[in-house]
Amino acid sequence: MRKISLFLLLLIVFLGIFYFIINGINEESVYENETINESNNESNGNTRTMKILSNYEDSGKECKLIEEVIERGDCFQTVNEKYLSWYLEQSKVEFYFPFQQDQENWEDVFYYSVDKQDTLEKLNETDYFDDYVDPYGLADSETNHQRGMETVQEYWHIFSNMIPQEYRTSLKSVYWTDTGEDLVLGVGRDETNMQDTVLMLSHNIGEYHPTNKYTFIHEFAHVLTLNEEQIKIDEQLYNSEDVTILEDAKASCSTHFVTYGWGCMNESSYLNNFYHQFWDDIYGKYNEIDWESEDDYKEFFFAYEDRFFNSYQGTNPEEDIAESFTYFVKMDREELEENTQMKYEKINFFYQYDELVELRTQILENIYDISIEDGEFY
Repeated sequence: MRKISLFLLLLIVFLGIFYFIINGINEESVYENETINESNNESNGNTRTMKILSNYEDSGKECKLIEEVIERGDCFQTVNEKYLSWYLEQSKVEFYFPFQQDQENWEDVFYYSVDKQDTLEKLNETDYFDDYVDPYGLADSETNHQRGMETVQEYWHIFSNMIPQEYRTSLKSVYWTDTGEDLVLGVGRDETNMQDTVLMLSHNIGEYHPTNKYTFIHEFAHVLTLNEEQIKIDEQLYNSEDVTILEDAKASCSTHFVTYGWGCMNESSYLNNFYHQFWDDIYGKYNEIDWESEDDYKEFFFAYEDRFFNSYQGTNPEEDIAESFTYFVKMDREELEENTQMKYEKINFFYQYDELVELRTQILENIYDISIEDGEFY
């Protein structure tokens, strides 16, 4: 069982969600019969969808001819942005995120282990499994858990095909969790093996929507920047509730101490370098925030607004680097040349690492590949 201490992106804050809509109705056509009209509209819609998918496929084939890594990635970024829902979170209306601090009412229902072939093994039931009642269960569901099982399988299929396996070897299981009224998707650590991470899906999550890939990339960024190669995980500290031990650990840490209390970042880690470049000068003010107040963080955020694209990004350095990485993957690189604000400097931060530039290209190409293979606009 994993201890619930997650890095989260609250899906419900996506107030700016937009949809990639394919209009299957030819408004210039006139049909004499209403039944024929509906039939032809459906047929025209399918034809139009297939035509768009074909154009998408042809555009991506041109990208695959490019050998230079960064230009290949830029090509797939352009193609994906043109044909897919390409959401970037820019909302600055939410400033109170109690789920980051209070998760005591959450209950894991079941989980799947990820095997060496990167597939989900057999279902593992928790003690709460039999007591769980799915509030959104379908009337024809064979079991009370069918929707959750199908959702976990669907999300894993898309996530695992988008994110290269070699960069998430620490991700060992996927959970379906009753989160009460919270609508979240996140990652955390397995308390039985602190080196392992887990992916958690809230029972409030519905079927996959193309905007969810934003959250996938964000959560993967946590796995990337907080794995055992990046952080010195202190298991005793993690499992301790002694405030004195925590404060002593912070004081003795010569690098950035992880906000979630897991230990010190390695000196050459992505997050430690990111912290010193973008947070060192404001961390004193950040530590003065009263997180039980709904206004305290809001004042801090607007004092440094030019550093963040959205209000969730400023909640701590760990969320900041995850949001910045998501923008790094999805944003048109030419836009960086036109802006000098610090939030754009954070995106440029990742381009200094050749391995991350290659990773960006892999993710963008993978998004294209799975969309074409499944015939879906993921």
